[in-house]
Amino acid sequence: MYPLRQMMRDAAGTNPRMALAGVRALTKETDWLLVRAVRLARAEGYDWARIGRLLGVSRQAARKRFEHLDGAVGPVTPFTPPHVRRSTPLERQAQSMAEAKANLRRRREFDAGDAVFW
Repeated sequence: MYPLRQMMRDAAGTNPRMALAGVRALTKETDWLLVRAVRLARAEGYDWARIGRLLGVSRQAARKRFEHLDGAVGPVTPFTPPHVRRSTPLERQAQSMAEAKANLRRRREFDAGDAVFW
């Protein structure tokens, strides 16, 4: 996983490619929080109009985007990302090394040209 602080630094930086890639990475990482918050609000009885107001969108936009969550089964989990689980120190070290390698590769790609070709 790309470290959150690094994503924020990249998004706030002066390099447009890194800024766009950082914002994209932040969006991907925080989408699960938005889904969790909407599920929590629906479980507490919030209607779509209230959720939309709190998100800064219309009632219809909120419902259209999150309507599939209405039938979600199970309780809303505590504040834990879905990809986090208990791991051994060796697994954590391997994960850290893989992340460092991926970050280095990603930076080389960004320096070589545009991150996304249209």
